[in-house]
Amino acid sequence: MDKRTVLFIALAAAFAGCIGEDRGPGEEEVRERMAEAVGDLGSYRFEIEMDQKVEFYNFDRQGSLEGERVSLRWTGEINLTDLSSKEVSVSRRTDLAGERAAEDEIEVYILNGTLYQKMGEDWIGLFQPDPARGIEKIDQMAHLLEMIDRSDIAIEGTERRDDQDQYRLKVTPDDDTAYGIMLGQISSINPRLPLMIEMVRLFSEGSKLEWTVWISRDTFLPTESRITTVYNAGPEVLRVPPDSPEDLQIRFETLEVRRFGGYHEPVVVLLPEEAMGAPILRPEIPVEE
Repeated sequence: MDKRTVLFIALAAAFAGCIGEDRGPGEEEVRERMAEAVGDLGSYRFEIEMDQKVEFYNFDRQGSLEGERVSLRWTGEINLTDLSSKEVSVSRRTDLAGERAAEDEIEVYILNGTLYQKMGEDWIGLFQPDPARGIEKIDQMAHLLEMIDRSDIAIEGTERRDDQDQYRLKVTPDDDTAYGIMLGQISSINPRLPLMIEMVRLFSEGSKLEWTVWISRDTFLPTESRITTVYNAGPEVLRVPPDSPEDLQIRFETLEVRRFGGYHEPVVVLLPEEAMGAPILRPEIPVEE
């Protein structure tokens, strides 16, 4: 083996070693840089897509499978500087065959310390004594960061998505956060369903959750959060009468995707013309004696 070949092998080994050591930032650095980037935000836009399916097996005692599909499409834009926002959400329900559809749309604006919402064909306004608190309730980015702060995260790799390099994070939530996700998803289908189930036991015995978050490699701002869950409630966790069939089951499947973008882009919230004359309600504020 000549000296040139030996030198080439040595350089290749050194170069490979450098590549192997480039593992990206650690968990704490990711948390710190995400928090710093989100704290500097003046505005952003978001999209939420949630597709759910609930199946009821043998509730008619004939072995039938019934259920429902629920989809949510929710878009919004938030100006964190002047505390204004616009949100539009559309939810749709069908049976498992995709028939008997029902659709509901909600449109909400926050502007000049007042929340405007369309109720049917009419608009109503609600004065916000604390506008910052009103924005906090709908700040999807802040909500995501709070959940991540209570979770373990690990960088799984780097991907090229939407023309930018992004870190892919595996997120493992703590029990309180994971339980809150389960309760929120099941309640969104029907708020009475948790009353039929021993939720703590379902969480420990019949739940599966996978959560991935993508963040920009340059800015560390989140671009997408994707949560997939499956919950199986068998007869042992269902609150049903003693004479119920032994093979009852409720199964829940959810795909929840949140996308973020439009960072620092101008967000100018304008009320629809028909909302400008909406009656403004003022909440009763207790007077200190």
